[in-house]
Amino acid sequence: MDKFHKKNIIEQKKQAELIQKDEFADFEGSKAELLFLKFTHFLAKNRKSVFISLASAIVVLACVIGFFEYRQYLFEKETVTLEDLKLTHQKANVSLDAQIQSLEVFLQNQSTGRMELRVWKDLSKLYAEKGEFGKAAAYLEDAAKKIDTPKEIKALYFYIAGNYREREKNNAKSLEDYKIAATVVEPARELNGFKAWSYYQAGRLSYLTGDKPGAKQFLEKAVKLDSAESGEEVKLLSSYLLLKLGKN
Repeated sequence: MDKFHKKNIIEQKKQAELIQKDEFADFEGSKAELLFLKFTHFLAKNRKSVFISLASAIVVLACVIGFFEYRQYLFEKETVTLEDLKLTHQKANVSLDAQIQSLEVFLQNQSTGRMELRVWKDLSKLYAEKGEFGKAAAYLEDAAKKIDTPKEIKALYFYIAGNYREREKNNAKSLEDYKIAATVVEPARELNGFKAWSYYQAGRLSYLTGDKPGAKQFLEKAVKLDSAESGEEVKLLSSYLLLKLGKN
């Protein structure tokens, strides 16, 4: 291609650009009408690319909706399967070991991950009935870590796990669970009763593990709570331990 031909092509392109720029120069309608006109012209000139983009967006949207609908279908299916499994356990008077095994198999096979909390709670209860308090506590701790709200449920799970850990003779882990329970409900004024018992248990375990300053801090918090809401029993128990701390 010679230089003259290339120059002609460049000039033609420039002319086309000038025509395109001046296409609406003499339009006298409103801005909204001008925008609409430009939009329709754009669609007319770029029908193919607009259609492809629109079709792609529709396909992506359909895939997203289909994915979430499929996940919901799986969740509903797993819910029915779990309910049938628990009903079978009740009717057939299945042993603790068999119930635990079937629930753990279900837990491994479920794909949505949305049944874990329910199954963990059930497994914790079964392991506690069996006397395996370490496993019972572990499942409740896992469940509590996954809960953000309501706070009282999260704290309750840690509190019960703390009780299981103590029955397992694992005082260090029990203290950790009681402390978390107390911390979770600390801002909630309407839970003073539960809060007082959490403080007391954390203080008592701190005392048993040799942390006297920590024990004093938790026990004093339990005593300072409103007695009408927290109860006299926990205040008396906390006061008794504070007296023992003062004598030592």
